Amino acid sequence: MKVLVLTADANTLVYHRGDLIRDFAAHGCEVVTAAAEDYPHVREFVSSLGGRHCSIRMARSKINPLKDLVTMGDMWRLFRSEKPDVLFAYTIKSVVYGCVIARLAGIRRVYALLPGLGFTFVKPVTWKQKIVSFISKALHRLALKRADVIFMQNQDDVKLFTDMCMLPADVPVHVTAGSGVNMDEYGYAPLEDDENIEEGRVRFVLVSRLLISKGVRVFAEAARRVKQLHPNSEFHLVGPFDPNPNRVDESEVSQWVAEGTLVHHGMVKDIATLLKSMHIFVLPTWYREGVPHATLEALATGRPVITTNSVGARECVRLTAEGEAQRQNGEMLMQGQNGFLCQPQNVAAVGCAMEWYIDHPDQIAVQGRASRQLAAEVFDVRLVNEIILKAMCLRDDPMHEKPLRQETPLSLAA
Repeated sequence: MKVLVLTADANTLVYHRGDLIRDFAAHGCEVVTAAAEDYPHVREFVSSLGGRHCSIRMARSKINPLKDLVTMGDMWRLFRSEKPDVLFAYTIKSVVYGCVIARLAGIRRVYALLPGLGFTFVKPVTWKQKIVSFISKALHRLALKRADVIFMQNQDDVKLFTDMCMLPADVPVHVTAGSGVNMDEYGYAPLEDDENIEEGRVRFVLVSRLLISKGVRVFAEAARRVKQLHPNSEFHLVGPFDPNPNRVDESEVSQWVAEGTLVHHGMVKDIATLLKSMHIFVLPTWYREGVPHATLEALATGRPVITTNSVGARECVRLTAEGEAQRQNGEMLMQGQNGFLCQPQNVAAVGCAMEWYIDHPDQIAVQGRASRQLAAEVFDVRLVNEIILKAMCLRDDPMHEKPLRQETPLSLAA
């Protein structure tokens, strides 16, 4: 069986879906991947599994009717020339265009994965946003009706699509715990007896594309405030600059570095090693996430997490049964077993959570162990891929459970 994996971002084929592609190959599938870029490391990775990588013209974010027609034409030619048995599409344009064109091209089985909704389904304000939102929703409805199975990454997105009547009644929907994390690649690095923690040199790190909505500015401002009170604390920003209109400018980052607020590492290939040198992972996002992959990597390495009580992000902090709440300096924080959930876009709340770890250094290792346990029980990539492979009938044992719309095959609850 030939599987064509389609995405807008070639890097995710290796770093987010590499284990799934390996599983496709291990089950005897011929794998072809397609994305907007033709990076050598992606081509080499796919080739190492006996597959091939192709590039097509596709812009990740902006909607341009003429350029999108070119994208659809490239998809049509690719599908007709490769003649895959299965299309596995993820990222928005890959799904909304790929599912429709795959049916027109005669592909027998179509699987759509929505890894995160971003700004597409945020309530529009301007007329431009309203027009884009209307078009996007119409395209999603059209595309998802052509899918054989839909995968989503959190229950909030399922509820939103259900409330908006976006999910076809006859198409099974499965919820996975994000894209999962490889527990061996991101091995556990215990924080017990860490001399830096004992001496007050607590290291906080944010790993992300440098977008405003990912909370980069919030992180920097909270770091500035905390560092004034705790000068030995360290703040590290990891990630590339982004062409998205929502980007953080290079001049801003340069200013933060120049004033000594944080260290900017830029693009780092070996994230696992970097995370193991840090103590607390911070992602103050209000972007509509699926489940942030960088946070899953931090959980696997055993790092406590400071994030927000927003869609996708909240999955990464395990609350107690009653949802333990803690108010500090007038800011409401939800304290879990492995970290804090803060109010989105609230610098003071993020700063309070940072100070809590500085004031309670003995809890950093304890919560780090809880993060590793959460990763193993919920976010292990083997569990996530099992859901996908069973739904695609690529497991030896048939899937007996009914595809779920109200429940998930893998619970995201604490």
